[in-house]
Amino acid sequence: MGDNEAFNSLYQNYYNQVYYSAYAVIKDHFLAQDIVQETFMKVFRHLHALKEEGKRGAWLNVISRNTAIDFYRKRLGCLEISDDNIEINSVAVDVGMDTYIELKVTRELLSSLEPQHWQSLLLIYEYGLTYEQLASYQKTSVSAIKSKLYRAKKKLRLLAREMEESC
Repeated sequence: MGDNEAFNSLYQNYYNQVYYSAYAVIKDHFLAQDIVQETFMKVFRHLHALKEEGKRGAWLNVISRNTAIDFYRKRLGCLEISDDNIEINSVAVDVGMDTYIELKVTRELLSSLEPQHWQSLLLIYEYGLTYEQLASYQKTSVSAIKSKLYRAKKKLRLLAREMEESC
């Protein structure tokens, strides 16, 4: 199969997946479409790098998510995540009720933290930013980020324990 045929196949098979991956980060349909276009341009330029056919979806998700995060940074200049926009987007369609409840409890626990703490946790663990990227974003040192994350995780553990004891 030639590069154009392989690319067309990828585009047709993975357009929706790439779109929803971008939309999960950016929360805007039009911007998500721009990100999809940018993602597939990157894919076309690096199509030769895809060696394992079984990892296409994961490869495209990473490119899409990273492109969306980069776009978000460039477009907005500063990061603002509101409580309404917290979304745990790694939920599969066939998630059982227990997992749904766990995610709901996690969201409640996160929302009880100070905004700077849950923002930092989400950016590191959900969106995959590095300590250095987050430190640059928040205009602080890496050690300050590590301390902030330590305090946030400690507070989460305490809140989870309190929640368990009250049940």
